[in-house]
Amino acid sequence: MTASTWRPLAVVLLCGAIAGWTAQGWRKDAVIASLQRAAATSKTTAAIALAQATARVLTLERAAGAALAQRADHLTQEQTHAKTERDRFNDGVRSGAVRLSIPVASGQCAAVTDSTAAAGHRIEARAELDPATAAALDAIAGDGDDATRQLNACIDAYNLIRDTYHVQTE
Repeated sequence: MTASTWRPLAVVLLCGAIAGWTAQGWRKDAVIASLQRAAATSKTTAAIALAQATARVLTLERAAGAALAQRADHLTQEQTHAKTERDRFNDGVRSGAVRLSIPVASGQCAAVTDSTAAAGHRIEARAELDPATAAALDAIAGDGDDATRQLNACIDAYNLIRDTYHVQTE
């Protein structure tokens, strides 16, 4: 091969390589741009889904918070009503308007002469409690009732949250 035939062939090959390199670059740039558009679309879709989920959860939180506040107000009203009733009862016990008694076992055998008593309407022996003891027993019962109300409110709050967020407990 002579130099005159060799040079044009080298120039043609070099130009072909440069044209191929350039075309390949354009194709790769198009693929990269397409991938970037797909990634941006995917990111936008994910951001929209996240924003919608966040808004839904915030709405649920607000609703649950309002319902819990309403339940707390209801518990406060129940406790206030129960305290008022308990105070009224204690005032009646202290004033003597309300008397408390308990059944006691009688140590004496009494002959029953009344026919109605013999038929099952027996009069049982009872002991009256003094006002301080009656108030102490009522305080114990009242504390138990308050604890029961609080536990019921706690269970109601738990069920409310479970139902609000659709949590399965089993």
